[in-house]
Amino acid sequence: MLVLTGRAWLFGDNISADDGIIQYSQVPDLGSFDIPALRAMCFATIRPEFRAGVQPGDFVVAGKNFGHHSHPHACVAMRECGVAACLVESTDSAFVRKALNAGLPIVVCPGITGLCADHQELRLDMAKGEVENPATGARLGFRPFAPQMIEVWQAGGLAAALQKRFSDRIAP
Repeated sequence: MLVLTGRAWLFGDNISADDGIIQYSQVPDLGSFDIPALRAMCFATIRPEFRAGVQPGDFVVAGKNFGHHSHPHACVAMRECGVAACLVESTDSAFVRKALNAGLPIVVCPGITGLCADHQELRLDMAKGEVENPATGARLGFRPFAPQMIEVWQAGGLAAALQKRFSDRIAP
């Protein structure tokens, strides 16, 4: 499915992966992903109600410089909380790649924070490169995901996509 629908959770500018999305200094084991710990700390310092209110399929909608000091642990935390995608005004390309490798698409879409209110429904078309607010009919375009990016996202991350690709080649 290339079209997603979910509620928006609005965040401002300069949300750090270190001390905004998660508290990196509190991650119990940096060599692995402690899923319960990551879920518990996801946005806990800046939106304490997030963990109790987020639903599978919701979107994080954020301003400029989202996820700076990027870590894959922050991406896993959001994905494991049920976040379907992040729509941001800007972020660095390394964070986009780390998130996609973890199975979480990050869409750079200038103007996104003005498209909706907190908890409003959005419709995201990954292949077409369009996000719509069904309540207002307002739309914004973004650079569509390449087929290879869609493959990684739909597989649930880079490791799963590579495993599928190579098993398909080896299968009799």
